[in-house]
Amino acid sequence: MSILHIATTALIAGIALVLAGVWAFQNYGVYRFSRSDAPPPADGVRSVQFRSSDGQMIGARLAMPEPGKPVIMSFYGNGADVDSSFARLRPLRDRGFGIAMMEYRGSGATAGKSSEMNFARDALAFYDQLDDLMGPPANRRVLHGFSLGAGVGSRLAAARPFSAVVFEASPYRTCLYYQDAFKGFPFCQVMWAERYDIVDHVQAISAPKLFVHGALDEALPVARARQLFQEAPGPKEYLEIPEGHHADLAKFELAEAMAAFITRSVPPSS
Repeated sequence: MSILHIATTALIAGIALVLAGVWAFQNYGVYRFSRSDAPPPADGVRSVQFRSSDGQMIGARLAMPEPGKPVIMSFYGNGADVDSSFARLRPLRDRGFGIAMMEYRGSGATAGKSSEMNFARDALAFYDQLDDLMGPPANRRVLHGFSLGAGVGSRLAAARPFSAVVFEASPYRTCLYYQDAFKGFPFCQVMWAERYDIVDHVQAISAPKLFVHGALDEALPVARARQLFQEAPGPKEYLEIPEGHHADLAKFELAEAMAAFITRSVPPSS
C-alpha cells in the first residue's frame, strides 16, 4: 500500500470522524432543557396547546393585553423553561402588554425533539393560530427573543409581519458561541444545523428593531452584538447596559426600554 493511499485513507477517516462528531453534537449536545409536567398557570395566565404543521401538540402560555395594548410573542433561551421565562416578563404584563410564549419541543411538558427546524415550524404555527388562541391581528404583535430565542424569533420575523422586534442578548450566529467555547474549533464551517444565523435572517426584517445587550456578557461578546446591530437594516435602535451580563438584563432597565420602544413603534388601537 502506497504512502499516498495510506494518507488518503487516513484523511477520509479523519473527515468522517469529524462529521460524526459534529452530527452527535448537533443532535445531543446543543440543548439543555429539562422535562417536567406543566405547573398550574399563574394568575391571569392561560395554559393552552396548539397543533404544529406536522401534527405535534405544543404547549403555550398566554396573558391577554389591556385594551389598546399589543401582544408580545416571546421566545426564551436555551436551558430555560416557559413558566419562569413568562414570569420574567411580569413587568411588561404590569404595563398592560399581552404575552404569548410557546414551549419548545423537548422542554418542560412538551414532547418531541429540540431542533432549530422544529422550533421554526412550531413558531410559524403559533403565529398563524394566534388569532384563534388570543385574537390580536398582525399589526398588534411585537416579537421578543432572548438569546437562543432571538434565533427562533429572527427566523419567524423574517417570514411573518410584526409591528416591532426586540432582540435581547442576541447571538450574531450561535455557531460562533460554540467556536469560542471549544477554543476556535471551526463550528461555523462544519455545522449544517442548529446554527441560528441571526445576522442572515435579520436582513429580511423591515419592522423597527431594538437590540439590547449587556456590556459584561461573558457568553455572547458585546462586540458581536454591536456588529449585528451595524449589519441590521433600519429602522433600528441599540441599548447597551453597562452593568448587564447575559441573563440578568431584566434586573436593569430592560422592561422600561422595551415598553418605551414598543409604545413608540406600535400606536395604540382604538
